[in-house]
Amino acid sequence: MDKIAINIISKSFYDSLPDTCKTSICSVSEKIVLANNQSVNIVGKCTVKIQVPQGKHWIHTYILTQSSHPLILGTSYLISKKIVLDFSSLSVSNKTAKVKLQKHVTVDPNSELLIWGKVANYILQGQTGMCQNSSHLLKSGLLISKAVVTVNSHKTVPIKLLNPTNDQIFISRGDIIASFEPFTEDYMLINADEKTNTLFKMYN
Repeated sequence: MDKIAINIISKSFYDSLPDTCKTSICSVSEKIVLANNQSVNIVGKCTVKIQVPQGKHWIHTYILTQSSHPLILGTSYLISKKIVLDFSSLSVSNKTAKVKLQKHVTVDPNSELLIWGKVANYILQGQTGMCQNSSHLLKSGLLISKAVVTVNSHKTVPIKLLNPTNDQIFISRGDIIASFEPFTEDYMLINADEKTNTLFKMYN
């Protein structure tokens, strides 16, 4: 069994969790074999509820009598949630962050509307990134203009909504209206050719 790909929780930490955040222990027949061929006995497996900046998730975990840390998240979970570990700041970040609506909005048929959306608190003021459509917004029938934006002091970013339908569309405060992907050193912005209509080009 690939220990790095699975989630592991210590028995003592599992016991300390409230019943609302865990399921009962199920017996297993698998064993974890370390790189030095040492076998580690598994107490059982369960599902626990965790909270990271990306939200609350139920994850499947294997329970060990002892573990180097109370909870170890495997690469399968980290990749599926697009979670990035920043070891320099000992923090958890995400390649994308949700942008939420701050007030109720009605978008008229065949019209555009410029509004402000709130990003997560862990996104820093002055951070530049790309805003694009969220699956939640697409289900409502609305679209947004994909754009490069900068987070202001209120942790908000400008969003241009487009209603291409013939009906009014209402969205509520707290709805996810976009996803924000912060630019990192993996991106490079350069001036575009004057013959193009864009101000810059972005490479990843």
